[in-house]
Amino acid sequence: MNIVIMGVQGSGKGTQSRLLSKRLTIPHISTGDLFRENIKNQTALGKEAQTYTDRGALVPDVIVINMVRDRLKAPDTAIGFILDGFPRNGVQLAALEFLRPVEHAILLELDDATGIGRLSVRTVCLRCGVIYGSNRPPKVAGICDECGGLLVERNDDKDRGAITKRLELYHQEIDIMLRYYEWKGVLRHIPAGGTPESIFSLCLQALGVSV
Repeated sequence: MNIVIMGVQGSGKGTQSRLLSKRLTIPHISTGDLFRENIKNQTALGKEAQTYTDRGALVPDVIVINMVRDRLKAPDTAIGFILDGFPRNGVQLAALEFLRPVEHAILLELDDATGIGRLSVRTVCLRCGVIYGSNRPPKVAGICDECGGLLVERNDDKDRGAITKRLELYHQEIDIMLRYYEWKGVLRHIPAGGTPESIFSLCLQALGVSV
C-alpha cells in the first residue's frame, strides 16, 4: 500500500505516519529524516543538500527526488510505504508517480491557527522521534511515553516568521497535488482536530483497514 500523507504544520502528519507504519508494517519515510540522515552520513546527496540548508535555502527538487528515489529502492518498501513531506510540488509529484504511484493520498485537514498553536507547545523525543503536543501530552512531563527518552522543543517550531513562510509555501503548492489526487480518485480527507487516536481511526477507515 503506497500512501502519501499531507497537511499543514501541526496537523499530525508525523504522528499518524508512525501509527500507520506500525499498523500496516510498512516504512514511514520522512523527507526531514532523509535530509538529516544523508547529511549526517555525508553521502554525496547529503553534501549537496547541506550547501543549501546551511544558508537557509530550499533544497532543489532534483536532490530531494534522488534521496526519495534511493530510499524507495530499499527492500522494506516492497509492499508499500508512507511518505511524509513528499511530494511538495508538481515536479516532485510527477517524479513520484513515475517511480512508485500512490494508492492513497491522505489530507489531514486543520486550520492554520490551530496548527500554529500546536507547534508552540510541541516537543519531540530525542531517542525515537515521537512528537507530543497539546492534543497529545506525555504522561510525564519531558519524558517520552514510548521509550523513556528526553523530550525537547524543536527550534524550527519557535520562529513565527519561518512558520508563516512555510505555511504560505504549503498553500501555494498543495493545490496541484490535491487536484491531481482528486482526479485520480485516491484523495482521502481526514478532519485533524481531534485526538491522535480518533484521527488514526478515521485514517484506517479511509484506507479500508479494520479499526
